[in-house]
Amino acid sequence: MNVPTTPGTWRAALLALFVGASSSAVAEPGTAKGGAGKTHVAARAAARVAKKSAPKEPKVRPVRLVAVDPALPAPLAAAITTALNAESLDGVDVGFIAMDLKTGTVLAESGADVLINPASNAKMITSSAALATLKPEYRFKTEFYANGPIKDGTLFGNLVVKGYGDPSMVSERLVKVANELFLMGIEKITGSVIVDDSWFDDVEEARGWELEDAPDRAYAAPVSATSVNHNAVSIYIRPASTAGAPAIVVVDPPTERVVVKGVVATEAVGSGVRLYAQKNDEATAAGQPHDGTLITVEGSVGLRDAPERIYRRVYDPARHFGSVLTSFLQQRGVKMRHAIIKGTVPPGSRLVLVDKSPRLKEIVDDLNHYSNNIIAETLIKAMGAEIKGAPGTFDNGLIVAREYLEGTVGFQPGSYVFDNGSGLNDVNRFTARQLAQLTRAVSLDYEIASEWFNSLAVAGTQGTIGSRMKNTPATRRLRAKTGTLRGVSALSGAVARPSGDVVAFSILTAGYKTGAGPMWRVQNALGAALASDGLYDPEAKDDVEEAEAVSSTEPAVMEMASGG
Repeated sequence: MNVPTTPGTWRAALLALFVGASSSAVAEPGTAKGGAGKTHVAARAAARVAKKSAPKEPKVRPVRLVAVDPALPAPLAAAITTALNAESLDGVDVGFIAMDLKTGTVLAESGADVLINPASNAKMITSSAALATLKPEYRFKTEFYANGPIKDGTLFGNLVVKGYGDPSMVSERLVKVANELFLMGIEKITGSVIVDDSWFDDVEEARGWELEDAPDRAYAAPVSATSVNHNAVSIYIRPASTAGAPAIVVVDPPTERVVVKGVVATEAVGSGVRLYAQKNDEATAAGQPHDGTLITVEGSVGLRDAPERIYRRVYDPARHFGSVLTSFLQQRGVKMRHAIIKGTVPPGSRLVLVDKSPRLKEIVDDLNHYSNNIIAETLIKAMGAEIKGAPGTFDNGLIVAREYLEGTVGFQPGSYVFDNGSGLNDVNRFTARQLAQLTRAVSLDYEIASEWFNSLAVAGTQGTIGSRMKNTPATRRLRAKTGTLRGVSALSGAVARPSGDVVAFSILTAGYKTGAGPMWRVQNALGAALASDGLYDPEAKDDVEEAEAVSSTEPAVMEMASGG
């Protein structure tokens, strides 16, 4: 789905047609070159002018049929039908349904059983399955061991880290860990840092990520049992104080596993920065394997440009984690070598510290509010490890999620395709009816309903639809998950009608050639119509910003691993 289709052109055919017309203007055999020939040419020219000035027949557009419950208010039925027959949807695969959340009555539908790529609406399934399987209070852990005695402030041996897939570990928490280890009396380490990521297998990219046309982006970072900052780094670039000098380029967080190559110039007016990440072919530090991250930068920034922060994925996340931890320990004053080893916890190691993540309900909140790909795929592996046994794998995690869909939600086996948990690229297929069915099933599950619904973005205020449907009846009354890929746009969730009745809805679109903006306008119109029973004017001002195909803009570190 990431390969754009370039429309064909009729220019060559038209050119050939006009060449043929010019040839036919030559006098026919037996016709003298003179008045008769000129009359013939003039007649043809007059015919062309008449044809051009003739009124054009109106374009006949297809009508998309919408099945509506007879009890639905007429203005709402009309608003839904109008929105689904927008010209922007011509030639587009569309699935739509609106279902009463309490009774399950279908209020309106069109193409509701068409299998369509749901993009990041797949995270609705991943998050509900994780909450139901692992439970909202579940917490990830990261264990820290001393592999050797600690005496007079010195650890005579190795510091060992064992990760259990915590996708919420960020620099601030790892700084706190470094501080805790220092306060425990570890002021010097004679050995190395051993990182154990064996809780998950070594397959780091979910199915479908091989289709990604920008594989170095942070939203396609590797999935591992040890991660920090969603296995991405930020490259912070700011202009020098004088034109002609190299710009300042800093990697955050600090790590010897990331090497920057190239120069960004400072000019009076910058031309922009280009940045690429790849697996490093050379050792990043003495004695280290050749699998760090090489960042290549080029271009220029303007003398008065504001600092810029660009995110890119890392390679070999386990050693990256160990390197970042080492940097923070050294900053705290711990004397140690920068030597990272990937392995398992050696026998005889003593557990000295356990760091725990926020509860799963908070992690799912970040997942759905900001459409975070890495969290989604980590939850898939975590379900696999906890239910099927370590090491956690994508395949086992997807089996657990499918068991939830078929055993709890009621999906029929073989009626859908669920091959990754994030929705990135073209490997999943669901219908609008199934996503509405999922929303209703979660609403009936008292153990997870409040946590799951609170995790969805809120129209006009929070998350990926925080800037959409502002100042409409849908503001704060519509909660949904977005999905955006190239040629694919989705919005599914729930919205409260004026009566207080809640409607589960899903609108899936695929195959459009424009940007996502026209699809968003249709989605916004449907959301406002449902929230107002069709009494809101769809022609009211509706500001829609174009979306990047696979990532959305979120605050701070969350933006590094997002996916529509």
